[in-house]
Amino acid sequence: MKKLLIKVLLLSALFANAQAVVYVYVEDGVELHIDEVTLYSGSPMQELSKDGDLSVLTLSGYVDKNDQSKLYATPNFKLLLATVKNKNLIKVSGEKGLLKVTLSEDNFTDDSEEAWELTSERFYEKCTQCHPAKVVEEHTMLEWEGLYGSMKEFAKPTKEDTTYILRFLRGFAKDGIVKEVE
Repeated sequence: MKKLLIKVLLLSALFANAQAVVYVYVEDGVELHIDEVTLYSGSPMQELSKDGDLSVLTLSGYVDKNDQSKLYATPNFKLLLATVKNKNLIKVSGEKGLLKVTLSEDNFTDDSEEAWELTSERFYEKCTQCHPAKVVEEHTMLEWEGLYGSMKEFAKPTKEDTTYILRFLRGFAKDGIVKEVE
């Protein structure tokens, strides 16, 4: 019984120190502009601390050595997490980068579906006019760029539609960062 109690206490301590994963939430559009930083909807972040309605969060991702002002979700540099005006805001170590931001609780959510809702809606609205929706995770980000390019002539998306749709396709692609929950 004593061993069980110790294990429960150890596990509780581990989970108490775990950082919560939250997602950038943008009410209208896909970009959230905060001072010298632009965050992109659905980007996963770790919540480090909270003070009232403000939280200190970090985003970690990949940095292109030729442009260290952008933080990407994957090493193929297709899905942006954040851009900064001052590249020193992203702490770079090798190919990885870490960005610390302070956000109001209105700008993030712990619900990934809510964070990706606008891009998802635009995808289904535009991309089911001619055919049933494809299973997004069956293709990579690069494959989706080619497929989308060949189909957009029929759907006639606006530039804004394309931004939403490509963000959704890249996020949920086989090599993306989000997996659909059944």
